Amino acid sequence: MKDLGSLIRLVQWRVDEKRRELAEREAVAEACRQALIALEAELKREQQAASASYEAGQGYANYAKRFLKRRADAENAIRAADVEVERVRDELSGLFLELKQAEITQANREKREAQRLAKLDQNDLDEMALVRFSRAKKAEGGEGRG
Repeated sequence: MKDLGSLIRLVQWRVDEKRRELAEREAVAEACRQALIALEAELKREQQAASASYEAGQGYANYAKRFLKRRADAENAIRAADVEVERVRDELSGLFLELKQAEITQANREKREAQRLAKLDQNDLDEMALVRFSRAKKAEGGEGRG
């Protein structure tokens, strides 16, 4: 029986790598969300400035157009980041399944090998007991004749 230790270590390494990738993707998604929050805060400040001054109010229309584009871009970035997070989660889930299958297979192999060895040991013990019993019978039979 082949040992699956190497395969298990390889899959575990791939799981660890995928976990790191997931953490990176989640950080990117969170940064996109924070950027959108900052953009919304900037909008409120610009609205307050526009309402406070006539000159600032004149430029607000141009700002609002740029803001809408920036917000759409930020929302698209969030959606793309979320898609990537889900993709990596799915890959990680598959790797966990592969790892679990390999571990279960290895455990079953080890169990079968332990059972095989225990059976061999029991056979040896049974044989030794039979030899002892035979010798004891011979010794018992030999004493009664002499």
